[in-house]
Amino acid sequence: MKPTPRINRMKSKNNPLHIAQLVFVLTAAVWLGGAVFFTFVAGPMFFAPELAEALPKPRDGIVAQELIHRFTAFQLSLAAIAALALLAGWRLDGGKFPRARGLLLAVMVVLILFGLIYITPRLEWLHQMKYPDYFKIGTTPEQTAYANKSFGPLHGISQVGNLGVLFGLVAQLVLAWKAAVGMKVKSDPM
Repeated sequence: MKPTPRINRMKSKNNPLHIAQLVFVLTAAVWLGGAVFFTFVAGPMFFAPELAEALPKPRDGIVAQELIHRFTAFQLSLAAIAALALLAGWRLDGGKFPRARGLLLAVMVVLILFGLIYITPRLEWLHQMKYPDYFKIGTTPEQTAYANKSFGPLHGISQVGNLGVLFGLVAQLVLAWKAAVGMKVKSDPM
């Protein structure tokens, strides 16, 4: 894939293709860092015994829900930036669309949207049903038992999706890095 003649004439530091690639790589790195922090540091804190005294149930779940909403917004914002950088890089390069990175990005967005639209509202509903006195809702003992039984497996499905996005981000960063380094090496006149 050769750069367009207009881009070939530009100095390396002003090359818009390199800038688009840099934006994509930085976006992937920030997104991966955020996902690692959320998955392995922030998320597990809500299950730590030390937190139970400072933030008892069901308040810990309410705070976790707010964190999930903000993290989802963070992920979707970075996905939009990544998509724009990917499209800009493709248009500036003039070659074939980078299908692997585009498909990977689309799959990650679908997983995030599935969590946002389907899983998160159900987890929030089940959380309220688990603690009907706190949320001042009327439930039967059977409904509360159902919520207690159903919450864990649904949360597990959510975590599988989160890990899928995390692995996708690692792959996305590797693919983006290879594309950026490969382009720079190929365009270097040595």
